[in-house]
Amino acid sequence: MPLPSSEIKWFPAQAFVIGLEAMQCHQPPKAIRNVQTELDSICIEEHVIPLTRNLHEYNNSYVCSPYTAYIRYARDELGLIDNQALRLGLRALITLASGLLRLGQINQTLSINNWLFSTNIVPNWQAESVRQFTQQLASKNPTHSLSIRSLNQETNAELMQILTANGWQLLPARQVYLFLQGGQAWWKKNNVQNDQRLLRKTEFTLIQPIEHNSPDFEAIETCFNQLFIEKHSTLNPQFSAEYFEFLHNHKLVEFFSFRNAEGRIIASIGLFTQHGLITAPILGYDTDLPQKLGLYRLLIAILLKETHHRQQSLNLSSGAGDFKRQRGGKPVVEYTALYTNHLPWLTRIILKSFSKLLNKFAPEFLQKHQL
Repeated sequence: MPLPSSEIKWFPAQAFVIGLEAMQCHQPPKAIRNVQTELDSICIEEHVIPLTRNLHEYNNSYVCSPYTAYIRYARDELGLIDNQALRLGLRALITLASGLLRLGQINQTLSINNWLFSTNIVPNWQAESVRQFTQQLASKNPTHSLSIRSLNQETNAELMQILTANGWQLLPARQVYLFLQGGQAWWKKNNVQNDQRLLRKTEFTLIQPIEHNSPDFEAIETCFNQLFIEKHSTLNPQFSAEYFEFLHNHKLVEFFSFRNAEGRIIASIGLFTQHGLITAPILGYDTDLPQKLGLYRLLIAILLKETHHRQQSLNLSSGAGDFKRQRGGKPVVEYTALYTNHLPWLTRIILKSFSKLLNKFAPEFLQKHQL
């Protein structure tokens, strides 16, 4: 049986920072291959919070590069837009924004609570804590903006108000899908129950978190790469098998996997849980196998089953919008908070102008195109 959430001993952020730094010192890096960043930590409300600090690193994954998130990833996503005229117009706009954001040094940022996953789980800090760490970090990092990823109005509404009251800007980033605890009407959806039936009768063996062995993580890396790197984007964080095992050994991520009759792992999902909220930053399957096997459905089925049984909420990140809507996922716009008040005037003007432009057009665009 999976470990109940209350019994999971979460790996302290300070040890996470030290361990990740040690793994990244290898050549090539043995943790996240396309992430270059300086790691640090800060104590907020008696909890250690990880920090990442960057200068330029324009080739970084979006998990620590705002430039990649807003320019390189956006350029990759243009293929999802059917309207050719709109696509060409956006490409020109992205090219213009690219130069301006480099001039505005958007990548020169200190990211707070950055676990280097696609979705961070942000604590709902109190107003006085926000005021204190904003002043403290701005003072110690006079040439860096401050940033916080993965905010939305459903799970972070009060914090977003506090941040804006303290001079932070909110930049729309993408659309994510939430499965909220209250009522859990999504659990009764036909598609959800069909997936649960598939889970009960599947020919594959479900492997619980405690049943994984060291060799399994090579197969999990292969599955993740096939889906998120080869099929979707090389800008997604490129985790290694060593890093997956590191996360597993320290009980930071719970892996659920499926083995075929030969004993090979052909699909896996990793759950990251904090503050009563679940995310699934690690997900992959053997994309060479027939789609009729329903490997993606099996992974989402075990994820929704765990979410329902634990009576917690789930942030299922972005992508596969129709699939997630059909299972009751609530679409919400996700934001990145940015603090620039301590920076030189030109940097402030560029980044605040970019923020105003995004807030005027991006939310409706993200919702319409499910990006």
